[in-house]
Amino acid sequence: MFLEKILVGYDGSESSKKALSFALQIAKTFRSKVTILSVMHAPEFNQDMEFALEREKIVSDLKWAMEKAAEEKVELEVKTEMGDPADRILKLAKEGKFDLVVLGRRGLSRVGYWLTGSVSERVLRHSPCSILIVE
Repeated sequence: MFLEKILVGYDGSESSKKALSFALQIAKTFRSKVTILSVMHAPEFNQDMEFALEREKIVSDLKWAMEKAAEEKVELEVKTEMGDPADRILKLAKEGKFDLVVLGRRGLSRVGYWLTGSVSERVLRHSPCSILIVE
């Protein structure tokens, strides 16, 4: 099979929902398995309330993703981790021997882009497999 395993970086944003929808269509065509990875930043000192709200939002967003996969009749695995999103996506793509990583593209300001880059750009530059960035 051409695409057995597809990894989707998923944060609940509109661009990541588009990426997941696109990945599900590809998976349906090739009978692939889709894994979505949602990465949260570890809470810093005295940010317990913000962390709890972020976790609650991610759980809600993951429910949407699971419902979408069920509608499309695509096998879906859900993973959540803490850390830097690009680092975690790259690590899982390599260790899990994925055939394709699908990401949404999120616009950053020119200043933010030059200072930090974007998750999709970092994954694109360092990925061990093919990348699809959905606009």
